[in-house]
Amino acid sequence: MKPKVMNNNVKEELDHHLDEDVDSTQFKSCGHPIASSCDEAHSCLLRKKPTGVEETLDCAMEKSVTEQDVITGQPLGQPLALLSYHEAPAYLQFNPYIRSGYRGYLSTKMCFESIFWMTNETVNIWSHIFGWMLFLGLTLYDLCLLNIHASFTDKFIVGLLLACFQICMVMSSLYHIFSCRSEEHFQCFLSFDLLGIALSMLGIYMTGVYYAYWCHKGWQTFYLSSVLAIFLLAMAMQIPKLKVPDQVKLLTFVGWAAYGVVPTLHWTIMMGGLDNPIVSLLLPRVVMMYIIIGIAFTIYITRIPERFLSGRVDYIGSSHQWWHAFVVLALYYWHNTGIKYIEYRMNHGCSFDLST
Repeated sequence: MKPKVMNNNVKEELDHHLDEDVDSTQFKSCGHPIASSCDEAHSCLLRKKPTGVEETLDCAMEKSVTEQDVITGQPLGQPLALLSYHEAPAYLQFNPYIRSGYRGYLSTKMCFESIFWMTNETVNIWSHIFGWMLFLGLTLYDLCLLNIHASFTDKFIVGLLLACFQICMVMSSLYHIFSCRSEEHFQCFLSFDLLGIALSMLGIYMTGVYYAYWCHKGWQTFYLSSVLAIFLLAMAMQIPKLKVPDQVKLLTFVGWAAYGVVPTLHWTIMMGGLDNPIVSLLLPRVVMMYIIIGIAFTIYITRIPERFLSGRVDYIGSSHQWWHAFVVLALYYWHNTGIKYIEYRMNHGCSFDLST
């Protein structure tokens, strides 16, 4: 049985409607902000547009006659139109008090370019780029220029601490740069960001325990091992297959931070309390470190000030930006505390250890 042949007039009518549907939908499905990249949008349009448009697009791109981006209509080299909260990809809608300045589904190249745009992520990106530069400079100063006769082990510990801080800054910046690439990229770089935070906490604990229990190797080994075990547990929770809830991950980090009180109190009692010069010197600095982190975490979870200034601090002054600033301050403060610890131990050794 032969298939029926469609009447030419009917076929042309259907093709006409299909072309209209393609034109009306492809810009929605391929164009900003839904396309995963402008390159994909461009290729999608080339596949679907009627004959002759390819030449028009190529001509516009090659000659730059209009100096407009073919896909978005934006001036070449300028940022894409930023999105409101409701226009942003769903996976980026986690802070309803930030109302504007969102990027959405940019290509890798445009993610890098967006570093120089003014978005609600600009301060987050640059605050930790500058933080990385700060800790890189401190590394060069401490290990190369600072004229202290420290042992190789001491230099290694300081170098390890600053390396952890630098990784934390880099991972954070990369997360904020590429979070708009796609949901998969968001989750991937969020894991890197959490890894950076965990490494910075590990560096803080390792240096603190190493110098606090310098003259008590048994306790030093115990606390270093326990800190490392918690670090490995926190990292295991990031494995996607385990599907650990985000709240559990957060509580693990909070518990890990709180755990620092245990070796601190133990050390204070073991050293004889505030009557010991090293305790009176360093315990207040440990307390201040917790105060800084406590303020930062409170701002982070309460989303202050945007909770009370919704839409007015989208670009500058939001809680996450303050979180970044306090994190850099805390890490810098701990670096200075570590230097004081090293200098004290080099000058006094174990002469003020009151315990046996």
